[in-house]
Amino acid sequence: MANQEWWRLPAPPLVLLFLALTTMFLFGGDRGYFYRNTSDEHLTWNHMTVAENLAPEHYFLGFNKRILDADGTLSYDLYNRFPVGGHILIKLVTLPFPDDLSARLFAARMLMLTFATAAATLAYLALCRLAGNRWTALAATLLAFSSYHFLYYNDLVATEGVVDLFGVLLVFHGMAVTATENRHGQLLAKTCVALLLGWRVYALIGPFVLFGLVAAWRRREGQAIRRHVKLGMVAVLFGSMVLSVNFMREYLAASGEKSLAELPSVRSMQYRIGILPFNDTPRFKWLKEAKRMLDDIGRASVPYAVSQFIGGDIRDRGDSAGKKTYRVLGLVVVLSVLVLMFSPAIGSRLPLVALAVCRPCWLFAVSYNYELAFERLFYVGLLLVLFTLMLTHLARLGRGGGYLVLAGVASVPIFALSSLLMARIDHDPERATRERILVADFESIRKLAKGKTIFPLGNKATQPWYYRKRLYFTDSIFVSSANRHLADFVVAER
Repeated sequence: MANQEWWRLPAPPLVLLFLALTTMFLFGGDRGYFYRNTSDEHLTWNHMTVAENLAPEHYFLGFNKRILDADGTLSYDLYNRFPVGGHILIKLVTLPFPDDLSARLFAARMLMLTFATAAATLAYLALCRLAGNRWTALAATLLAFSSYHFLYYNDLVATEGVVDLFGVLLVFHGMAVTATENRHGQLLAKTCVALLLGWRVYALIGPFVLFGLVAAWRRREGQAIRRHVKLGMVAVLFGSMVLSVNFMREYLAASGEKSLAELPSVRSMQYRIGILPFNDTPRFKWLKEAKRMLDDIGRASVPYAVSQFIGGDIRDRGDSAGKKTYRVLGLVVVLSVLVLMFSPAIGSRLPLVALAVCRPCWLFAVSYNYELAFERLFYVGLLLVLFTLMLTHLARLGRGGGYLVLAGVASVPIFALSSLLMARIDHDPERATRERILVADFESIRKLAKGKTIFPLGNKATQPWYYRKRLYFTDSIFVSSANRHLADFVVAER
């Protein structure tokens, strides 16, 4: 141990990683403030509502609204298309705060930041194995997670966001362990855990199994072929079981009045894979979409703190000159990954290849252009591969170890500054004050709602997403129509 170089010790990179990731909690913990004023904030209300409504009497059905029609018929606005694992966790962390609504939302946001931290840690541990150097793993992880895509949505309360990203990187870590230690059983277990949290892990498993089968067949490795087939079968069968539970919950909630083909989750699945048209939205035109994808990759590859020193707002997608610049940068990133991937310095390529193509594979699978802005945080996989390959080749130069230490240490303030700058984006103090007052109103309404039915009256509000906030914060609510005002309530005995 005495003759080891100090940069090869395990402790310093891991300590620096956790110090950097802690800044997300320090700068992002604004209790009482709902969320940034973005087009994706409705996801927070959706997922908070679904988690709030999970209960045995509803067969743990996911829904964000119960509708009482004029004839007394009760129906549900279902949001049951995702595995229930993430919603159960949100439910658990909010249970200790039954009468403190701001604390509930704060707890859910801290859960999302915990998932974000865990995702980055898994990426670091996986890259330690694949790159063979902890400083490379530290620098690649922090630089990739300094993307404004990730830092802007790291506390979005939605199982589609960092919860799903955690599942993807959990399986990526399993792939790294399999590649370096030949332990296949833990990869199967991690795949099942990931499928309890989200579906995007299929976009990682698919190319891993496909490319792995091709490589194993060419080398005539029967054991490797069997392992990849087994992984694919476990992923398909376990995911089908999770999806079947969703279908059964909906079928029971509908009291058998709808056939399986008419269930909302079944139709949602058909929309997403292109069997049914998605609101008349055309299928992806890949040549056209490639420009937008390259623009997103280029913007993601520049740490947010670095972009502020370059000048201009990296989030301004209306700047035509900026679009061209970032498209060129995105193209350079893609070509660099393609070239560096075939270097003899890279040992276990298959997990890195699967992670690099994970995002475009998901876009291809869903077939329709309904993408939300927050989904761009999944480009972090390609960035992890890019920075790992670049730093691995840097290490081959003279005094490569010293360069890697420098890169690892420099990545810490880059991430911390990016986290600080991004945490306050779109946070309006006046709006925060208004919403804290709104929380107090919600708490009063909840007290009145216990054991009673609440009917909103009036016309549709000018701020439609407040409607969802009302639905979340009045957990016993029945509504007679979706187009009701938010300010006036009539309380009646149930």
